[in-house]
Amino acid sequence: MTMEVKDVDHKEEFIAPLIEPTVNISKPVELSPTIIQRFSGILYALLATFLFTISIFVTKQLKIELLHALLPRFLFQTILLIIYMKLIKHYSFYRQSEKQEIFFLLMNVFCAATGFLAFFLAYSYLPLPDLTTVRNTQVIWTAVLTAIIYRERPSIPVILATLLTMIGVICVAQPKFLFDKTSNMTTINKMSNDDYHQRLIGLSIVLYCSIAMTIMVISNKHLFTKYKTKQSLIQLQFTFVLSCIVITRIFYKYYFLIDGIQSLKNDFLNWRYLCASSICLLQIISSILIQKAVKREHPSVFTIAQSSDILFSIILQNVFTSIKSNILSLFGSILVLTSILIVSGFKLINDRKTKKCTTEIQSN
Repeated sequence: MTMEVKDVDHKEEFIAPLIEPTVNISKPVELSPTIIQRFSGILYALLATFLFTISIFVTKQLKIELLHALLPRFLFQTILLIIYMKLIKHYSFYRQSEKQEIFFLLMNVFCAATGFLAFFLAYSYLPLPDLTTVRNTQVIWTAVLTAIIYRERPSIPVILATLLTMIGVICVAQPKFLFDKTSNMTTINKMSNDDYHQRLIGLSIVLYCSIAMTIMVISNKHLFTKYKTKQSLIQLQFTFVLSCIVITRIFYKYYFLIDGIQSLKNDFLNWRYLCASSICLLQIISSILIQKAVKREHPSVFTIAQSSDILFSIILQNVFTSIKSNILSLFGSILVLTSILIVSGFKLINDRKTKKCTTEIQSN
């Protein structure tokens, strides 16, 4: 997800962001940076993406429900944000806001929380490569919606990327009415009806996740640019709401659906849950690395680096599990990656041209 925001407090990189904005901040000019310094932003983005992907992959392999494993992360981040806002920055949790700002804050936290939950819920129905492929279509939906909202003429690269994305998603979904006669190319038609319906449910959920995160990105940009809303406040709302949702879900599940305290102890007081929840804490480090990356790299370059989670998930699944990606799924993932490269590269070139023109005007 990409979002350009200026004048963000550099100290906020030490508070793990839950939403992953791309922040465009002017960097000081270095006379002769080393190769590691020059590509540090890309390295941070790749490492952050790998830590996030490996945490959810390992949690699934340990047969621990992802939302349960993520509860310590949400609680810990909420505490960190409260300490940061009150004791370090002395921010107020409440301020007089315009009705429009309140509306965008509510829309932001709703889309971010439900989109985040949808991502992990969809993982119960889909293999990780398919999940991350459809999730990354958010880059395209963001470009399309932004063009519509700001009444920009659609460019040829965006149109081409959108078409590639649609074809890529179809190849990942592999609907039976299109691929029923290609039994040699795909294993989808060999699934039972129940498995196939489960797959369609997962694809629908992760598609909602992608669209919800797109709306979140646009509302984030509006909050930062028009109302100067603090990033830490948005993050605190997000972590607090998710913590409440997960705690409520656990209470409901073990109080009404399962035989109470004993089942709760069996599910949470064991080495598998301890390992899974500890690994999920790596996502806090991932979020810190993301903030470091977006301060060092152009938003488009960061977006390309972050889309590497598709490749990481394909490698992890095909090397460490018995589930293998078929040709069409791999082809669909390649098409989505290509569309991300097209949109991000087009934006990078345009931004550099704009910056060059601005520099020439100022020098004259």
